[in-house]
Amino acid sequence: MTTPRPRLVSRLLFAAGRLRDISLTKKEKLKPTHPTERLGQASQDRPEGHLLWVHSETPDEAAAAPAIAKELHRTRGEAFHVLVTTVQNGALPPPVANDLILQLAPGETAGSVSRFLDHWKPDAGIFLGIPDRPNLILAAHERKVPLLLAASSRGSLASRRRLSLLSSDLLDCFDLCLAASAADAEVLYRHLDDKLRVEVSGPLSDTTFALPCSDAERDATANALKGRPVWLAAEISMSEVDAIDIAHRRAFRFAHRLLLVVVPADPADGSRLADMFGEKGWKVGLSSVDGDPSDADQVFIADYEESRGLWYRLAPTTYVGGTLTAGAATSDPYAPATLGSAVIHGPNTGQSTNRFKRLSSAGASVEVVDGESLGDAVQLLLSPDKAAELAQAGWKVTTEAAHVVERLADLISTALDERETA
Repeated sequence: MTTPRPRLVSRLLFAAGRLRDISLTKKEKLKPTHPTERLGQASQDRPEGHLLWVHSETPDEAAAAPAIAKELHRTRGEAFHVLVTTVQNGALPPPVANDLILQLAPGETAGSVSRFLDHWKPDAGIFLGIPDRPNLILAAHERKVPLLLAASSRGSLASRRRLSLLSSDLLDCFDLCLAASAADAEVLYRHLDDKLRVEVSGPLSDTTFALPCSDAERDATANALKGRPVWLAAEISMSEVDAIDIAHRRAFRFAHRLLLVVVPADPADGSRLADMFGEKGWKVGLSSVDGDPSDADQVFIADYEESRGLWYRLAPTTYVGGTLTAGAATSDPYAPATLGSAVIHGPNTGQSTNRFKRLSSAGASVEVVDGESLGDAVQLLLSPDKAAELAQAGWKVTTEAAHVVERLADLISTALDERETA
């Protein structure tokens, strides 16, 4: 029989643990919005329903998390919410940030870990990169949370020095490791022996699902266009009207049937935009009034909700709105790229900088600085071959991880089924 611990000693131990937790918050290079998240304290309520938990070093590494949840919803018919925990502070592109809960990872003290898991109660977890939170991982495993290990980029799981520090107990917590390449898998096999099951899948890089569109609507609008060349200015700000006017005028000299389609950042601005382009001498159509573009329209304002999914499919070229205006909210470059529309953008990439960089590195976008260069880019991409070249490169970038998303969703679904029947 053990001797009961005196109440004072218990309180002192609890206080010491809290002090260790608090010390973690003082090491942040950037002050977090909710510093107590390091203590395992949540900044918001847990949503009802299934919760997928993804842990990574930085927010950008977990940008594919909402795609996994959407794939789970598609295959299981159940809603899945997403919680992303990160070691470093940072922001996500707005389209991604809107689809998940972003929280700082709890410290490795028992109190922080316990508070975190007590609140969030994740249904499944994915760790990206070297699993360097042993107490958090072991505690989640003890609570029977299915865990998977994956990599957001090639080489991120293949650090020989860090792999050698991982214990068998820690690796036993993971059902499977998805390696980003055969070379990474070879390193994992060599250093982990049989401690962890490894499968080569490719990297879980940033990806997104295509915006929806009715096939019937697409066919009807395509028929109304009668083969006219089209370029799209997506989710533009009012301050960009002059630059877009200059660009359209410049490109219009080389293609007199060219139609500019404008999707406002706010559909309520449709009528105002129609007036602004009309005052510049253009013949303007407005979807909320006219339906489809007419033969006479030179500019068409698509001012209804969910119009981007349609026009990204119909326009071979898209200017990403907001990128010519410093400080403006920017549209998502992956949205057109996923649907095969060549991307043009300005220097203001906002919180989607990494997405723009990936497209640029792959030769999948054209950067411009003003209305004149935007017009030149539109003219360049009136060539079907050139537009197709960029579109193909963009599609590869945005869909590279699609099969990894499907594989992870399948593994999680199987683990959930097994847990329910256990």
